[in-house]
Amino acid sequence: MENAEATPAGHLRRQPTQARSRERVARILDAAAAIVDEDGSDALRVDEIARRAEVPLGTLYQFFARKDDIVYALAERFALRFGEVLEHQLAETPEGAGWKVLMANLFAAYTDLYRTEPALRELWVGARLDPDFIRADLEQNNPRFATAVADRLAPVARVEDDELRLMILATWEATQALFEAAFRADPAGDPEILQQAQLMSARYLAPAFEDAQGSSPSLPRSAATRLTKAKAQSR
Repeated sequence: MENAEATPAGHLRRQPTQARSRERVARILDAAAAIVDEDGSDALRVDEIARRAEVPLGTLYQFFARKDDIVYALAERFALRFGEVLEHQLAETPEGAGWKVLMANLFAAYTDLYRTEPALRELWVGARLDPDFIRADLEQNNPRFATAVADRLAPVARVEDDELRLMILATWEATQALFEAAFRADPAGDPEILQQAQLMSARYLAPAFEDAQGSSPSLPRSAATRLTKAKAQSR
């Protein structure tokens, strides 16, 4: 799970300016994530993180003053990955694919992120972080998500840009709450809750893109198929 380029800066005692230092910080964060994955955040100890990362304890303390700083740096790295997922899906989804396809692709990508990053679930869904930290992150990143998606969909929307941005923000806030509920109930994500989250999003956003006589919103076929398979496998 190494990612030297996505090294957060906010909780570092000093910035790693050289490639070797950045690689060491990435290894420290990777080691902390592996411990959270395997044993939960309560098992984190600075000496064990250093041992797993194969760095001297003194080197670790050059970058992190305490264990909590490592936890928050790890959380910030996950937040960076949320942004990377958004950028990737906006780039990979064709312009003419339609709003349902874009939203379904984003939903699937974030679901996969939750599934493949157990430490993310432990820190975010397990409420292992200071609520003020999570709130500050959401207040920064959720409007960014809403703005980016609204800018992409504005040419095909039937509402003003500001209203569309607010609708997408409200949808994303509600979807995240349901994500948390789904992954608290099941490490793979409760498929019924996830399906309801996606249906909620489609039904709420439909008036922004379809007239009153339009057909009822439904999941794109690929998204519905994925959720049906996940539900079957969970039984």
